[in-house]
Amino acid sequence: MLLALFGSGGIAKAESLRIATFNTELSRKGPGLLLRDIRKGDPQAEAVAKVIARIVPDVLLLNDIDYDHGGLTLGALAGLIRANGHDMPHHYAARPNSGWMTDQDLDGDGRRGGAGDAQGWGRYSGAGGMAILSRHPIGKARDLSGLIWAEQDWATLPMEKGKPFPSPQALKVQRLSSVGHWIVPVEVNGRVLTLLAFHATPPVFDGPEDRNGKRNHDEIMLWRQVLDGKWGGCRTAPLPFSAMPILTRRTVRGSSWRYADCWQVSG
Repeated sequence: MLLALFGSGGIAKAESLRIATFNTELSRKGPGLLLRDIRKGDPQAEAVAKVIARIVPDVLLLNDIDYDHGGLTLGALAGLIRANGHDMPHHYAARPNSGWMTDQDLDGDGRRGGAGDAQGWGRYSGAGGMAILSRHPIGKARDLSGLIWAEQDWATLPMEKGKPFPSPQALKVQRLSSVGHWIVPVEVNGRVLTLLAFHATPPVFDGPEDRNGKRNHDEIMLWRQVLDGKWGGCRTAPLPFSAMPILTRRTVRGSSWRYADCWQVSG
C-alpha cells in the first residue's frame, strides 16, 4: 500500500512511503531448509523476490519466513531481491513465538511436544516468523512478544466448562503473541516513522473454548493498550505510525468479536 504521512514533525508533504506486508509462505518443514533452497535458486523464493522488486516498497514486513539467529536466511532473501533490482539494505528480525516449544500441553490435546504446544504453532524454533526489510535505517526496536497472555488484566482467556483452558499451568506460560509484536522505528530523512508489526493467529481451528478466537482478539487489543498508554505507563508509539498486520477477523460460529472501536491504528 502507498501511504502519504503528514503531521507536525512527521513526514513532509512532498514525501511518500510505500509500506507493504507480504505473507510469503516461504516457511519450510525444518530449520535451515529455506536458506538451502534460496541458495539453490528455489523458484518460489525467486518469485517472491521478483514480486517485491516490482512493487518497490520502502518498508516491507515479511510473514511466514523462517528465522535463524544469524540472519542468514533473511540476508539471502534480501540479496535475491537486490539481484532483481531493488535494494533494501536495512533488516530487522527477532526470534518468533511460533515454534518456541514449551513443556506444557498448550492446545489441550492431551499430549506435549507437538507443534500446537509451542508458544505459537510451529514444528521447530524459528518456523514461520516475521522480518522487516527497509530502504531506510531501522532504529532500536521494542519487542513485546514475551508478554504472558494471562497476566494482562484486559485479557479474554479461554474457558471450558467454567475452568481455564487447557489448564491453569498452561496459561501461566502461554504468551499472548502467536508470532510476535514489535514496535520498530524507521528513520526517514531525519524523522521517525514508528511501525507496529504483528501476525495474529487465525481465529479458527479451535473448539468451544474459542482459544484462537480470543487470542486473535487480544493480539489486536494489545495495540489499543499501547496506543492508549495503558501498557507500560507511557505512549510507546508516537505519530506518525503505521500498523503492519497480518490480521484475520472472524464472523463464524454465530458470533463475532467487535473491532471497529479499537482498530484505529493507521495514521
